Amino acid sequence: MTTASPRELLPPWILDATTAEPPAPLRLVPWDDGFTPSGCDGRPGSVVVGQRRSSPEVCRVLDGAVDERIADLLYASAVRAKVWGVYVPIDALQQLSCERREALVNGLQQQDEAAMTRESKTTYREALATAAAHELLVESAHEVISTQDWAETHGVAVWVIASNCNDETEYHLDYAEMLRYETNVIFPPLYGATLHVSRGDIEGGGFHVNRRGLEHYREYGYKTRRQSSKLSTDALEVAATTHQEPGWTSVPYRFRRGIICDGDFPHFSGRVRALPPAGDAALPTRRVVVGFNLFPHAIGEFVSRYPEHSDAFNRYVKLSQSIFRTGQVQQHDEDRKTNAWSLETLKRNPKQAAFIKWLARKVREQQQKDECRQSQQSSGSLPADKDRVPQQQYLPHEQNGPLTCPATLAG
Repeated sequence: MTTASPRELLPPWILDATTAEPPAPLRLVPWDDGFTPSGCDGRPGSVVVGQRRSSPEVCRVLDGAVDERIADLLYASAVRAKVWGVYVPIDALQQLSCERREALVNGLQQQDEAAMTRESKTTYREALATAAAHELLVESAHEVISTQDWAETHGVAVWVIASNCNDETEYHLDYAEMLRYETNVIFPPLYGATLHVSRGDIEGGGFHVNRRGLEHYREYGYKTRRQSSKLSTDALEVAATTHQEPGWTSVPYRFRRGIICDGDFPHFSGRVRALPPAGDAALPTRRVVVGFNLFPHAIGEFVSRYPEHSDAFNRYVKLSQSIFRTGQVQQHDEDRKTNAWSLETLKRNPKQAAFIKWLARKVREQQQKDECRQSQQSSGSLPADKDRVPQQQYLPHEQNGPLTCPATLAG
Protein backbone atom coordinates (compact mmCIF):
# COMPACT_ATOMS: atom_id res chain seq x y z
CA MET A 1 0.00 0.00 0.00
CA THR A 2 1.33 3.43 -0.95
CA THR A 3 0.80 5.87 1.89
CA ALA A 4 0.54 9.56 1.07
CA SER A 5 2.14 11.98 3.47
CA PRO A 6 -0.37 14.26 5.23
CA ARG A 7 0.69 17.34 3.24
CA GLU A 8 0.07 15.48 -0.03
CA LEU A 9 -3.60 15.29 0.95
CA LEU A 10 -3.98 19.07 0.93
CA PRO A 11 -5.05 21.15 -2.09
CA PRO A 12 -2.33 23.31 -3.74
CA TRP A 13 -4.02 26.57 -2.76
CA ILE A 14 -3.47 25.78 0.92
CA LEU A 15 0.14 24.70 0.50
CA ASP A 16 1.09 27.70 -1.66
CA ALA A 17 -1.41 30.48 -2.23
CA THR A 18 0.87 32.05 -4.85
CA THR A 19 0.45 29.13 -7.25
CA ALA A 20 -3.28 28.36 -6.99
CA GLU A 21 -6.56 30.03 -6.09
CA PRO A 22 -9.14 28.45 -3.77
CA PRO A 23 -12.39 27.38 -5.43
CA ALA A 24 -15.18 29.95 -5.26
CA PRO A 25 -16.73 31.04 -2.98
CA LEU A 26 -13.75 30.30 -0.69
CA ARG A 27 -11.11 32.97 -0.18
CA LEU A 28 -7.77 32.89 1.63
CA VAL A 29 -7.32 36.10 3.60
CA PRO A 30 -4.07 37.23 5.31
CA TRP A 31 -4.53 36.93 9.06
CA ASP A 32 -2.50 37.61 12.18
CA ASP A 33 -4.03 36.40 15.43
CA GLY A 34 -0.80 36.79 17.38
CA PHE A 35 0.29 33.16 17.15
CA THR A 36 2.70 31.37 14.80
CA PRO A 37 2.95 27.57 15.18
CA SER A 38 6.42 26.07 15.39
CA GLY A 39 5.72 23.60 12.60
CA CYS A 40 4.94 26.10 9.81
CA ASP A 41 8.49 27.44 9.26
CA GLY A 42 7.41 30.99 10.04
CA ARG A 43 4.84 31.18 7.24
CA PRO A 44 2.52 34.21 7.55
CA GLY A 45 -0.95 33.40 8.77
CA SER A 46 -4.15 33.30 6.72
CA VAL A 47 -7.77 32.30 7.23
CA VAL A 48 -10.27 30.58 4.95
CA VAL A 49 -13.53 32.53 4.57
CA GLY A 50 -16.63 32.12 2.43
CA GLN A 51 -17.71 28.59 3.34
CA ARG A 52 -21.28 27.75 2.30
CA ARG A 53 -23.65 27.09 5.22
CA SER A 54 -27.41 26.61 5.19
CA SER A 55 -27.61 28.28 8.61
CA PRO A 56 -25.00 31.04 8.73
CA GLU A 57 -24.57 32.86 12.05
CA VAL A 58 -26.57 30.19 13.84
CA CYS A 59 -26.40 29.73 17.60
CA ARG A 60 -28.98 27.26 18.83
CA VAL A 61 -29.45 25.33 22.06
CA LEU A 62 -31.03 21.86 22.03
CA ASP A 63 -32.03 20.42 25.40
CA GLY A 64 -32.39 16.67 25.69
CA ALA A 65 -30.22 16.45 22.59
CA VAL A 66 -29.00 12.87 23.11
CA ASP A 67 -30.18 9.76 24.91
CA GLU A 68 -29.15 9.46 28.56
CA ARG A 69 -27.25 6.25 27.83
CA ILE A 70 -25.05 7.95 25.23
CA ALA A 71 -24.42 10.84 27.61
CA ASP A 72 -23.49 8.48 30.46
CA LEU A 73 -21.15 6.43 28.25
CA LEU A 74 -19.41 9.58 27.04
CA TYR A 75 -19.08 10.83 30.61
CA ALA A 76 -17.54 7.60 31.91
CA SER A 77 -15.11 7.38 29.00
CA ALA A 78 -14.03 11.00 29.39
CA VAL A 79 -13.52 10.78 33.15
CA ARG A 80 -11.33 7.69 32.78
CA ALA A 81 -9.21 9.13 29.96
CA LYS A 82 -9.47 12.89 30.78
CA VAL A 83 -9.24 13.67 27.07
CA TRP A 84 -9.46 11.84 23.74
CA GLY A 85 -10.26 12.60 20.12
CA VAL A 86 -11.44 10.65 17.07
CA TYR A 87 -12.71 11.34 13.56
CA VAL A 88 -16.10 10.14 12.30
CA PRO A 89 -16.20 9.95 8.47
CA ILE A 90 -19.45 10.73 6.72
CA ASP A 91 -19.73 7.08 5.63
CA ALA A 92 -20.03 6.01 9.27
CA LEU A 93 -22.97 8.38 9.76
CA GLN A 94 -24.60 7.36 6.49
CA GLN A 95 -24.83 3.72 7.50
CA LEU A 96 -26.68 4.50 10.75
CA SER A 97 -30.41 4.61 11.27
CA CYS A 98 -32.09 5.11 14.63
CA GLU A 99 -32.55 1.35 14.93
CA ARG A 100 -28.89 0.65 14.15
CA ARG A 101 -27.81 3.35 16.56
CA GLU A 102 -29.95 1.74 19.25
CA ALA A 103 -28.26 -1.60 18.65
CA LEU A 104 -24.84 0.08 18.64
CA VAL A 105 -25.45 1.76 21.99
CA ASN A 106 -26.76 -1.47 23.51
CA GLY A 107 -23.56 -3.20 22.43
CA LEU A 108 -21.36 -0.44 23.83
CA GLN A 109 -23.07 -0.73 27.20
CA GLN A 110 -21.93 -4.34 27.43
CA GLN A 111 -18.25 -3.46 26.93
CA ASP A 112 -15.64 -2.52 29.53
CA GLU A 113 -13.48 0.22 28.06
CA ALA A 114 -11.16 0.23 31.07
CA ALA A 115 -10.01 -3.32 30.28
CA MET A 116 -9.35 -2.69 26.59
CA THR A 117 -6.09 -2.36 24.70
CA ARG A 118 -5.19 1.01 23.19
CA GLU A 119 -6.43 0.01 19.73
CA SER A 120 -9.65 -1.44 21.14
CA LYS A 121 -10.26 1.78 23.07
CA THR A 122 -9.91 3.75 19.84
CA THR A 123 -12.46 1.50 18.13
CA TYR A 124 -14.83 1.82 21.09
CA ARG A 125 -14.50 5.61 21.15
CA GLU A 126 -15.05 5.87 17.40
CA ALA A 127 -18.29 3.89 17.74
CA LEU A 128 -19.45 5.98 20.70
CA ALA A 129 -18.60 9.23 18.90
CA THR A 130 -20.49 8.03 15.82
CA ALA A 131 -23.62 7.34 17.87
CA ALA A 132 -23.38 10.73 19.58
CA ALA A 133 -22.74 12.64 16.34
CA HIS A 134 -25.64 10.90 14.62
CA GLU A 135 -28.16 11.67 17.34
CA LEU A 136 -27.01 15.24 18.04
CA LEU A 137 -26.06 16.51 14.59
CA VAL A 138 -28.13 14.46 12.14
CA GLU A 139 -31.29 13.94 14.16
CA SER A 140 -31.65 16.64 16.82
CA ALA A 141 -30.04 19.43 14.77
CA HIS A 142 -31.70 18.58 11.45
CA GLU A 143 -33.30 22.04 11.23
CA VAL A 144 -29.87 23.66 11.42
CA ILE A 145 -27.56 21.29 9.54
CA SER A 146 -29.17 20.58 6.18
CA THR A 147 -28.75 17.95 3.51
CA GLN A 148 -26.68 20.47 1.56
CA ASP A 149 -24.42 20.98 4.58
CA TRP A 150 -23.84 17.24 4.87
CA ALA A 151 -22.98 17.10 1.16
CA GLU A 152 -20.20 19.61 1.91
CA THR A 153 -18.99 17.57 4.90
CA HIS A 154 -16.21 14.97 4.78
CA GLY A 155 -16.52 14.01 8.43
CA VAL A 156 -16.77 15.13 12.03
CA ALA A 157 -13.91 15.55 14.48
CA VAL A 158 -15.11 14.57 17.96
CA TRP A 159 -13.31 14.99 21.26
CA VAL A 160 -14.06 14.81 24.99
CA ILE A 161 -12.53 16.82 27.83
CA ALA A 162 -13.08 16.17 31.55
CA SER A 163 -12.54 19.24 33.76
CA ASN A 164 -12.06 19.61 37.49
CA CYS A 165 -12.68 22.63 39.69
CA ASN A 166 -10.91 25.79 38.48
CA ASP A 167 -10.37 24.34 34.99
CA GLU A 168 -11.36 26.55 32.06
CA THR A 169 -11.08 26.74 28.28
CA GLU A 170 -9.55 29.95 27.01
CA TYR A 171 -11.03 32.13 24.29
CA HIS A 172 -10.35 30.55 20.90
CA LEU A 173 -11.61 29.79 17.42
CA ASP A 174 -12.13 26.20 16.34
CA TYR A 175 -10.10 25.18 13.30
CA ALA A 176 -8.20 22.22 11.86
CA GLU A 177 -5.38 22.08 14.42
CA MET A 178 -2.89 19.99 12.46
CA LEU A 179 -3.45 22.09 9.35
CA ARG A 180 -2.69 25.24 11.34
CA TYR A 181 0.39 23.64 12.85
CA GLU A 182 1.79 22.63 9.46
CA THR A 183 0.77 25.60 7.28
CA ASN A 184 -0.43 28.47 9.54
CA VAL A 185 -3.71 28.40 7.61
CA ILE A 186 -6.79 28.80 9.82
CA PHE A 187 -9.58 26.64 8.37
CA PRO A 188 -12.68 26.81 10.62
CA PRO A 189 -15.27 24.03 10.57
CA LEU A 190 -18.60 24.38 8.81
CA TYR A 191 -20.30 24.09 12.18
CA GLY A 192 -19.11 23.55 15.72
CA ALA A 193 -21.14 21.86 18.44
CA THR A 194 -20.83 21.27 22.17
CA LEU A 195 -22.57 18.60 24.22
CA HIS A 196 -22.84 18.58 28.03
CA VAL A 197 -22.87 15.10 29.58
CA SER A 198 -22.29 15.59 33.33
CA ARG A 199 -25.20 15.06 35.71
CA GLY A 200 -25.93 17.24 38.71
CA ASP A 201 -25.65 20.94 39.34
CA ILE A 202 -22.37 22.45 38.19
CA GLU A 203 -21.42 25.97 39.17
CA GLY A 204 -19.58 27.75 36.37
CA GLY A 205 -18.22 26.01 33.31
CA GLY A 206 -20.75 27.64 30.99
CA PHE A 207 -20.36 28.16 27.25
CA HIS A 208 -19.82 31.71 25.96
CA VAL A 209 -19.82 32.47 22.24
CA ASN A 210 -19.48 35.73 20.34
CA ARG A 211 -21.77 36.00 17.33
CA ARG A 212 -19.65 38.68 15.66
CA GLY A 213 -17.55 35.81 14.43
CA LEU A 214 -14.24 36.47 12.70
CA GLU A 215 -14.48 40.22 13.25
CA HIS A 216 -14.41 39.63 17.00
CA TYR A 217 -11.57 37.14 16.64
CA ARG A 218 -9.64 39.70 14.58
CA GLU A 219 -9.82 42.11 17.52
CA TYR A 220 -9.06 39.56 20.24
CA GLY A 221 -6.76 37.07 18.53
CA TYR A 222 -5.40 33.75 19.72
CA LYS A 223 -6.22 33.48 23.44
CA THR A 224 -6.77 37.29 23.45
CA ARG A 225 -3.19 38.02 22.29
CA ARG A 226 -4.38 40.90 20.09
CA GLN A 227 -5.56 42.83 23.13
CA SER A 228 -3.24 45.33 24.79
CA SER A 229 -2.99 42.92 27.72
CA LYS A 230 -4.07 39.31 27.98
CA LEU A 231 -7.56 38.90 29.42
CA SER A 232 -8.33 36.23 31.98
CA THR A 233 -11.23 33.91 31.36
CA ASP A 234 -12.93 35.29 34.48
CA ALA A 235 -12.70 38.82 33.07
CA LEU A 236 -14.07 37.69 29.72
CA GLU A 237 -16.92 35.91 31.46
CA VAL A 238 -17.90 39.12 33.23
CA ALA A 239 -17.88 40.98 29.91
CA ALA A 240 -19.95 38.26 28.26
CA THR A 241 -22.59 37.93 30.98
CA THR A 242 -23.03 41.64 31.77
CA HIS A 243 -23.30 42.74 28.13
CA GLN A 244 -20.28 45.04 28.33
CA GLU A 245 -19.72 44.46 24.61
CA PRO A 246 -22.06 43.30 21.84
CA GLY A 247 -22.42 39.86 20.36
CA TRP A 248 -22.06 37.59 23.39
CA THR A 249 -24.41 34.69 24.11
CA SER A 250 -23.92 32.76 27.35
CA VAL A 251 -25.33 29.26 27.83
CA PRO A 252 -25.23 27.61 31.29
CA TYR A 253 -24.06 24.02 31.63
CA ARG A 254 -26.86 21.42 31.69
CA PHE A 255 -26.92 17.64 31.32
CA ARG A 256 -27.72 16.51 27.73
CA ARG A 257 -27.67 20.07 26.41
CA GLY A 258 -26.34 20.53 22.89
CA ILE A 259 -25.24 23.82 21.34
CA ILE A 260 -24.85 24.24 17.56
CA CYS A 261 -22.90 27.24 16.23
CA ASP A 262 -21.53 28.69 13.03
CA GLY A 263 -17.95 27.44 12.75
CA ASP A 264 -16.62 31.00 12.50
CA PHE A 265 -17.77 31.93 16.02
CA PRO A 266 -15.04 32.33 18.69
CA HIS A 267 -15.91 31.07 22.15
CA PHE A 268 -14.66 29.97 25.56
CA SER A 269 -15.79 27.97 28.58
CA GLY A 270 -15.91 29.64 31.96
CA ARG A 271 -14.02 28.43 35.00
CA VAL A 272 -15.58 25.48 36.84
CA ARG A 273 -16.29 26.88 40.29
CA ALA A 274 -17.97 23.95 42.04
CA LEU A 275 -18.85 20.34 41.27
CA PRO A 276 -21.48 18.18 42.98
CA PRO A 277 -20.15 15.55 45.41
CA ALA A 278 -19.40 12.14 43.94
CA GLY A 279 -21.04 10.29 46.83
CA ASP A 280 -20.89 6.53 46.30
CA ALA A 281 -20.30 6.82 42.55
CA ALA A 282 -17.53 4.68 41.10
CA LEU A 283 -16.14 7.62 39.13
CA PRO A 284 -15.14 11.06 40.41
CA THR A 285 -17.32 14.04 39.51
CA ARG A 286 -16.08 16.05 36.55
CA ARG A 287 -17.54 18.59 34.17
CA VAL A 288 -17.37 16.85 30.78
CA VAL A 289 -17.78 18.55 27.43
CA VAL A 290 -17.95 16.77 24.08
CA GLY A 291 -16.90 18.83 21.06
CA PHE A 292 -17.86 18.34 17.41
CA ASN A 293 -16.44 20.02 14.29
CA LEU A 294 -17.80 19.39 10.78
CA PHE A 295 -14.96 19.66 8.25
CA PRO A 296 -15.36 19.95 4.45
CA HIS A 297 -13.94 17.68 1.78
CA ALA A 298 -11.04 20.03 0.99
CA ILE A 299 -9.27 19.13 4.25
CA GLY A 300 -11.30 16.25 5.69
CA GLU A 301 -8.90 13.48 4.69
CA PHE A 302 -6.00 15.45 6.18
CA VAL A 303 -7.88 16.06 9.45
CA SER A 304 -8.89 12.40 9.66
CA ARG A 305 -5.25 11.31 9.88
CA TYR A 306 -4.59 13.32 13.02
CA PRO A 307 -7.82 14.29 14.85
CA GLU A 308 -7.27 16.80 17.63
CA HIS A 309 -6.60 15.18 21.03
CA SER A 310 -6.05 11.76 19.42
CA ASP A 311 -2.98 9.65 20.18
CA ALA A 312 -1.79 10.15 16.60
CA PHE A 313 -2.15 13.93 16.86
CA ASN A 314 -0.34 14.13 20.19
CA ARG A 315 2.52 11.90 19.03
CA TYR A 316 3.02 13.83 15.81
CA VAL A 317 3.07 17.23 17.48
CA LYS A 318 5.43 16.10 20.24
CA LEU A 319 7.86 14.57 17.76
CA SER A 320 7.69 17.58 15.46
CA GLN A 321 8.29 19.94 18.35
CA SER A 322 11.25 17.81 19.42
CA ILE A 323 12.74 18.15 15.95
CA PHE A 324 12.11 21.90 16.00
CA ARG A 325 13.79 22.34 19.38
CA THR A 326 16.74 20.17 18.41
CA GLY A 327 17.11 22.03 15.13
CA GLN A 328 17.43 25.30 17.03
CA VAL A 329 20.42 24.14 19.07
CA GLN A 330 23.42 26.23 18.20
CA GLN A 331 26.42 24.30 16.97
CA HIS A 332 29.93 25.06 18.23
CA ASP A 333 31.23 25.22 14.71
CA GLU A 334 30.09 28.43 12.96
CA ASP A 335 29.34 26.71 9.66
CA ARG A 336 26.81 24.40 11.35
CA LYS A 337 24.65 27.11 12.88
CA THR A 338 22.30 27.69 9.97
CA ASN A 339 21.31 24.10 9.24
CA ALA A 340 21.38 21.77 12.21
CA TRP A 341 19.55 19.07 10.26
CA SER A 342 21.52 19.17 7.01
CA LEU A 343 22.65 15.97 5.28
CA GLU A 344 26.23 16.62 6.34
CA THR A 345 25.16 17.11 9.95
CA LEU A 346 23.27 13.83 9.94
CA LYS A 347 26.28 12.03 8.51
CA ARG A 348 28.41 13.38 11.36
CA ASN A 349 25.80 12.60 14.02
CA PRO A 350 24.48 9.00 13.91
CA LYS A 351 22.11 9.65 16.82
CA GLN A 352 20.36 12.44 14.93
CA ALA A 353 20.12 10.24 11.83
CA ALA A 354 18.69 7.37 13.86
CA PHE A 355 16.12 9.68 15.42
CA ILE A 356 14.97 10.94 12.02
CA LYS A 357 14.61 7.37 10.73
CA TRP A 358 12.67 6.36 13.83
CA LEU A 359 10.37 9.39 13.52
CA ALA A 360 9.66 8.67 9.85
CA ARG A 361 8.93 5.02 10.61
CA LYS A 362 6.53 5.87 13.45
CA VAL A 363 4.63 8.41 11.36
CA ARG A 364 4.43 5.96 8.43
CA GLU A 365 3.21 3.11 10.67
CA GLN A 366 0.49 5.29 12.16
CA GLN A 367 -0.63 6.45 8.73
CA GLN A 368 -0.91 2.83 7.58
CA LYS A 369 -2.95 1.89 10.66
CA ASP A 370 -5.29 4.82 10.09
CA GLU A 371 -5.75 3.91 6.43
CA CYS A 372 -6.50 0.27 7.27
CA ARG A 373 -9.11 1.31 9.83
CA GLN A 374 -10.74 3.73 7.40
CA SER A 375 -10.78 1.21 4.55
CA GLN A 376 -12.76 -1.23 6.72
CA GLN A 377 -15.64 1.20 7.10
CA SER A 378 -18.36 0.51 4.55
CA SER A 379 -20.65 3.13 3.08
CA GLY A 380 -24.42 2.96 3.30
CA SER A 381 -27.56 5.09 3.38
CA LEU A 382 -29.20 6.93 6.21
CA PRO A 383 -32.98 7.14 6.34
CA ALA A 384 -33.65 10.11 8.59
CA ASP A 385 -35.81 8.40 11.23
CA LYS A 386 -37.31 10.91 13.62
CA ASP A 387 -38.45 8.97 16.68
CA ARG A 388 -38.07 11.89 19.05
CA VAL A 389 -38.09 15.65 18.71
CA PRO A 390 -35.91 17.30 21.38
CA GLN A 391 -37.04 20.40 23.18
CA GLN A 392 -35.45 23.38 21.45
CA GLN A 393 -34.45 26.64 23.08
CA TYR A 394 -34.11 29.47 20.58
CA LEU A 395 -31.71 32.22 21.51
CA PRO A 396 -32.50 35.87 20.71
CA HIS A 397 -29.94 35.80 17.89
CA GLU A 398 -30.66 32.58 16.05
CA GLN A 399 -29.56 32.74 12.44
CA ASN A 400 -29.81 34.66 9.19
CA GLY A 401 -30.00 31.62 6.92
CA PRO A 402 -33.23 29.76 6.22
CA LEU A 403 -34.22 26.66 8.11
CA THR A 404 -34.15 23.55 5.99
CA CYS A 405 -35.92 20.20 5.83
CA PRO A 406 -34.76 17.28 8.01
CA ALA A 407 -31.41 15.98 6.86
CA THR A 408 -31.23 12.72 4.97
CA LEU A 409 -27.64 11.82 4.27
CA ALA A 410 -28.60 9.32 1.63
CA GLY A 411 -29.23 12.24 -0.71
